[in-house]
Amino acid sequence: LVFKDEKFRNACIKAGEVIWNKGLLRKGPGICHGVAGNGYVFLVLFRLTGDEKYLYRANSFAAFMSTDEFLRDARLPDNPESLYEGTAGTVCFLADLLVPDNA
Repeated sequence: LVFKDEKFRNACIKAGEVIWNKGLLRKGPGICHGVAGNGYVFLVLFRLTGDEKYLYRANSFAAFMSTDEFLRDARLPDNPESLYEGTAGTVCFLADLLVPDNA
């Protein structure tokens, strides 16, 4: 979004594809190394490209956090309420999903 260079845009899109294919972590919900952080990638890609598939993917990551699989297998972060590891970051991600054009 900052650099209007096609090579950076393409690199972001490629990184997003890797995350989509490998990014459903069970480490926790947070931004740092959790599902919300990977979901944020797709919010950025949506803003960058306007492609609705990225909004779908961001919502898919959000939905995964409420599945039995995630709730059963996710690890408790060291700082469970924190912005980067815990629920505070997850809440920010979910709030940004409500207004993806401003995320």
